[in-house]
Amino acid sequence: MGILLTIRTFAVWLAALAAIIAPLWFAAAGLGSRIGLWDWRFGLGTMTREIGPNLLFAAVGLGALALVLLIVTAIVVKERRAGVGAWVASVVAIAVGAAGLWYAASVAARAADIPPIHDITTDTASPPQFTASLITRRGADANSVDYESKTDPRSGRPLPEVQAEAYPDIQPIAVSAEPLAAYQAALRVARELGWTVSTKSERDLMFEATATTFWYGFRDDIVVRVTALTDGGAVVDARSVSRVGVSDLGANAARLRTFSARLRDRLGED
Repeated sequence: MGILLTIRTFAVWLAALAAIIAPLWFAAAGLGSRIGLWDWRFGLGTMTREIGPNLLFAAVGLGALALVLLIVTAIVVKERRAGVGAWVASVVAIAVGAAGLWYAASVAARAADIPPIHDITTDTASPPQFTASLITRRGADANSVDYESKTDPRSGRPLPEVQAEAYPDIQPIAVSAEPLAAYQAALRVARELGWTVSTKSERDLMFEATATTFWYGFRDDIVVRVTALTDGGAVVDARSVSRVGVSDLGANAARLRTFSARLRDRLGED
């Protein structure tokens, strides 16, 4: 019976350790990539996608083992029942592992439901173009910004067709404000959203910016263009492109939706 109690204690300690290590591991993977301790491929690919699931399964397994041993010893050795902390550690380990696995499954399901594209624009016929300086800053290994040549890796269909089907709500932003006022409002919104503005031209009514994610430090580049309408008002177009990766999991479309809503709100548009 003493061996069983020893195994129970060991299992509880391992379950508690797994419950602590698992979330810290994922946090380290994301933040380490963000601050440059290692490349995003290591943080996302190796730490998160390869090693991470094993830690989560281990947390669930160890938590379940500890819980079973706690129940068995509570019944068999009534005078040697474990404290509340052991029960809590076991349940928390199971919860942490299960929650992590559920989240991973939900991300995979979301990725399967949307096309694996990473270049989204409000104007698919004539998308805003990036300057040579920003293209250089993106780096030689970054995704191409040649919109016209891009296709859906799954179906081979042209990007404009795929985007229109997946994100029909991403449209040019027509406003009644004068072009300069629309440009200035768009620039303020970009800064409010935390984008780092790099190139801006009041004369050309355009600016470029970069959005950096908190986890892993992924950088997406944005270009905004304002065009005057002949009968008054203006059209604001924006384009958001990921520097790395095939699928953006809808991040660029979400970014443009937020930008559009904030801009309309600032300008008092319906």
